[in-house]
Parts: sequence; structure tokens; C-alpha cells
Amino acid sequence: MKSNFEIEHIYEKLKQRYPQYSNRKPKAKIYSKAYTSLIGVMLSAQSQDKRTAMACNQLFSLADTPEDMIKLSREEVIEAIRPAGLHNAKSKNILATSKMLLEKFNGKVPNTQKELMSLPGVGRKSSDIVMRFVFGEPHIAVDTHVFRLLWRLGWADSLDEGKASITVNNTTPAKYKYGAHMWLITHAKKHCVSRQPDCDSCIITNVCDKRMVDIPKAKLREAVKQ
Repeated sequence: MKSNFEIEHIYEKLKQRYPQYSNRKPKAKIYSKAYTSLIGVMLSAQSQDKRTAMACNQLFSLADTPEDMIKLSREEVIEAIRPAGLHNAKSKNILATSKMLLEKFNGKVPNTQKELMSLPGVGRKSSDIVMRFVFGEPHIAVDTHVFRLLWRLGWADSLDEGKASITVNNTTPAKYKYGAHMWLITHAKKHCVSRQPDCDSCIITNVCDKRMVDIPKAKLREAVKQ
């Protein structure tokens, strides 16, 4: 766990290094409408941005409202979203979520985290992204990249990304919450990469525990148990 002083230091350094990211939205999955943004976030799970954008473009050319989405067959959705991977599970969740939005929420995307997480295929990370970038609420989403950074820093004490999300959201000062996700994920992708992280040029290395920095996430659980 990081001290309040260390957390302030981390955010001040990231804020100075990435000022242009303070209000930037993840373009590959966030759109002008809440519904397409929700579906974009669902498609982005375990998918690269370019492939997510490709899947979104193909799907939204067929349907960009829940009313139109449920008119598509499962096979049509699968073919459209194939570039994003996990198309069987994602197609099922997209159709089920669209149906639930119509039946329970009058076709609107709910604006509370609890209601968002009641939708098929929407977990904490996805709901945090929607809350932050669609509804403008101060949520910090923890994906694989952000988790990797939090773990190595020694900020997260659990290998459970959901628990890490609770930790970073609870310990981040309010003044940093709107920019936090983009600062953290940008730094993780640029410096704290999965293999061979660039610790020498890292601006927050002085407060980093460098915890198991060379161990892939897949092997972390075994390492921690030992």
C-alpha cells in the first residue's frame, strides 16, 4: 500500500508528464451515444484498440440502438464483432444486454454502477469506464495495464483486479480522479510494459516497489503463494 504522500507524488508526476491525457477519452470504445459506448466497452475486453474499433464499426453499421440490435441474429453479431475476439461470449452478452435495456431500463443505459453491473457481460472495470467517460463520474477503471502498474508500485495488495480497483478508487484524492485512469494506463503502456519495463526512464521509480517486475501476471499467483 502506498502512503498519502507517495500517492500525491505519483499523480503529480503523471499529471505533469501527460497533461494532454487529462480529459482524453479512449476513442476506440467511447462514442457520442451511451448505448454504443457501452457496447464498445464490452467489445474492448481482452482486445487491442484497433481490433475493438474495427468490430465496433462493423457492428454499428448494422445496428446502433438496442431496438435494432435485438433484430440481428446471433450469427450476424458474431461475424461483425469477430475482430475483437471472444465473439461467442460477447455476442451473447450484447444481445442479452440490449434486451434487458429495453425491458428494464426503457432502452436507456443506466447511470449507476450497481445497475450497470446487473447487465450481462458488464463487470466492475466496464462499469467504471462507462461511469467515468459516459456519465462523467470520478471513477478509475482498473484493466490489465493499470493493474500491472498498481501491483509493481506496491499500491495494490491483491491479485484480484476488482479489489485493486476498490483500493485505487478509495485512496485517490478527489482532485486527481478525473484524470487518473488515462494517466495510469498511458504510463503503464509507455513505460511499465509487461515485458522489460523501462524502469530507468520512469518518472515514479523512486516510489515504486518494483514488485516481481520480471514475473508475468500468469505466474504471479504461484509466486505469491510460495
